Amino acid sequence: MRPENEWFKPEKLRVYYFLYEAIGVGILVAVGGFLASVGAFSDAPLWVSGLVIAVPLAVFVFLTWWIPAFYRTAAYRLTDDEIEYRRGVFFQQKTTVPYNRITNVNAAQGPIQRLVDAGSVGIHTAGYAGQTGAELTITGVSDYEEIKDQVLTKVRRRRPAATEGDDETLDDERAAVDRSSTLGGEELSELRRIRVLLEGEFGG
Repeated sequence: MRPENEWFKPEKLRVYYFLYEAIGVGILVAVGGFLASVGAFSDAPLWVSGLVIAVPLAVFVFLTWWIPAFYRTAAYRLTDDEIEYRRGVFFQQKTTVPYNRITNVNAAQGPIQRLVDAGSVGIHTAGYAGQTGAELTITGVSDYEEIKDQVLTKVRRRRPAATEGDDETLDDERAAVDRSSTLGGEELSELRRIRVLLEGEFGG
């Protein structure tokens, strides 16, 4: 269980991203070696061969720098009322999700995450009901099942917040009730007038 009101790092995120980078580089090297073995670059100008080598190398160098830089900025916090997530190497961003807007919480572990004993927790909200994917994902953590249970415990203690669509539905229901009440009063008055007429006709 993560302590409340304290920022915590996704401790497996850095090695998780580096593993993705290693797999990507391995695929590029394998493809490049295959193309070179079949003579794909034998007739190509020298600058083309240099570009084929330089672009993947530049991407590799950038990712090797970016992954630790991003890890230093990434942090989550579970407060008493909401989940907070801050990150950003070039532009700082912060996402806040109140517990009373959360509709679903799921834990997942992909094959690459399994290699580094990591997983992710997807946080879905009412505002994202028609969207694909989670509004916030806690990823790169080893205790993802425990975090999911911790968030669910917080969610169950709070009354769900009404969305804009829910408010409109509630207003429509109230209006329908008001119309029904008004219509019932008019029908009741009409029945009383009929009874008075009948009593006067048969009574006279």
